[in-house]
Amino acid sequence: MAENYQFETRCIHGGDGGFVEEHPYGAVSVPIFQTATFAHPGIGKSTGYDYSRESNPTRYELESVMSSLEGADDSIACATGMAAIGICLELFGEGSHILCTEDLYGGTVRMFESIGEKRGLKFSYVDTSDIDLVRKNIRKRRRHFILRHQAIQR
Repeated sequence: MAENYQFETRCIHGGDGGFVEEHPYGAVSVPIFQTATFAHPGIGKSTGYDYSRESNPTRYELESVMSSLEGADDSIACATGMAAIGICLELFGEGSHILCTEDLYGGTVRMFESIGEKRGLKFSYVDTSDIDLVRKNIRKRRRHFILRHQAIQR
């Protein structure tokens, strides 16, 4: 249904235009569900949500909107950038080489050293503003990049 709406509408009202059919109060957008757990209609029957840390309707809507806006099949919303980076590390197998910008956030570097290297991942750090240096450090097999732009306020 999202393809029926223009980009601007999807930004404001969500992936399905923001119309919440069957909402008991007639909401025109998905409300924020501030609950940790969800009741079930019976033993072995689920509403689709169990525990908010795993999933909840609010996060599902955010992920649906992001997928719609990006033209993606699926999205994963994380509470922090470090959580997102942790998920990304799961994509790489032992022996993978990840070329990183040298000015990564210190917590990211520590995560790479303490978790990534134990899993057999290899990391190199270079000045990514120097394209020749980047090219020299790309390995033929298993090449991956992590670039993180940090906004500098002046």
